[in-house]
Amino acid sequence: MKNQRGGTLVELMIASLLGLMLSAVILSTLYAAMKSNALKTSAESMQENSSLALFFLANDLRSIGFAGCYEQGISNLSNHSKGPVSQFLAEFSIISGNTLAYKNSDSISFVTVLNAGVDTVADMSTVHSRVDLIKNKWIEEQQELLITDCTHADIFTVSDIWRYQLSHEMPSNSSANLSHSYKQGALVYPLSLISYYLAKGASGRTGLYRKINNKNGHEIIPNVEMLIIRYGVRSAVNQRVRYYAADQHFDSEQVVSVQLQLLLSSHNQVLDVAMQYQDLHNNTVQADDLRLYKVFNLDITLRNRG
Repeated sequence: MKNQRGGTLVELMIASLLGLMLSAVILSTLYAAMKSNALKTSAESMQENSSLALFFLANDLRSIGFAGCYEQGISNLSNHSKGPVSQFLAEFSIISGNTLAYKNSDSISFVTVLNAGVDTVADMSTVHSRVDLIKNKWIEEQQELLITDCTHADIFTVSDIWRYQLSHEMPSNSSANLSHSYKQGALVYPLSLISYYLAKGASGRTGLYRKINNKNGHEIIPNVEMLIIRYGVRSAVNQRVRYYAADQHFDSEQVVSVQLQLLLSSHNQVLDVAMQYQDLHNNTVQADDLRLYKVFNLDITLRNRG
């Protein structure tokens, strides 16, 4: 027992210092892991948002101007409706875009088909007869529809529904008569006017909005800083596709593809130093926050136009 002795003050100080150094290493490693995980999570979230944007945009854009088997196109048929689709077709044809709108970004509006066609199950005895369909869930009163038998085509607004039989009376339509009395087997498609644009979202930051007909727009993708849209038109001379901005002259009936660029930011500020990035107008921008910024490109070929 006489040979035992306690630790000296110097030894205690050295042990404490080693403990502090070990704690610092552990905390530094933990902080680095947390930062790395935050960056990884933010990058994955941005990738998911871009994929979600592609899903919505591709689903809507691919059927721009789709007229079923009617080869003359949706702009060259008998239009009796007074709804938003009809008004848009009369003023703009199938596509209209604006450049340098909110936050120097583009917007786009277009006529498209969101659901599959439904067959008629009986002949129309006259051009004023109801359109008789099989049971369906998506057709509603005041909805604008396209009906075609490949040779003839009409757009009308559903004024009334009775046992899946559709009326097309005035004043919802300019005429209560269609251009043709369609036979059993004609196809009916729902038409929608879709708009995509940027606006301030629920979080206070800019988001991508989707609007259907005259309904309110809904934010579908948050943290979209900029949107640029180009319209691909195939040349009749060499069959090459040339891309135009909305403010350039081109025939919207000849658009075969749409090219979109989205600049997305992370929801959280995850960087230690503000990054520099290229915006969609090729300007070098110094970020005023610590968010991550990344550009995503989407190319969409239009249905039956490629």
